Amino acid sequence: MEYVLIQRSGFREELLKNHAQLEKLGNEELVTSYNRQVEIGIVGVYSQAVFLAAMRFVFLKRFGMSPVEMEEGILLKLNKPVKLVKEEWVYVD
Repeated sequence: MEYVLIQRSGFREELLKNHAQLEKLGNEELVTSYNRQVEIGIVGVYSQAVFLAAMRFVFLKRFGMSPVEMEEGILLKLNKPVKLVKEEWVYVD
């Protein structure tokens, strides 16, 4: 699942808004939100891509790594579902 994220007018504001909302979530809620996105899949909607970019930043800040991948600063990718193990997330096999 991939999305080429090309920034539009208002990108920064929307990203910061999503980031602020996601930062309020606990770790379990953040993982649940990510898993929901995996379940839905990338549907090609710009607002979802901005949400996933914000989610990536929150994961990186909390865990030092993110299941939302970004290649070359433009290509967003989702992987498998994740779960919390102690204070880290791991992919569900």
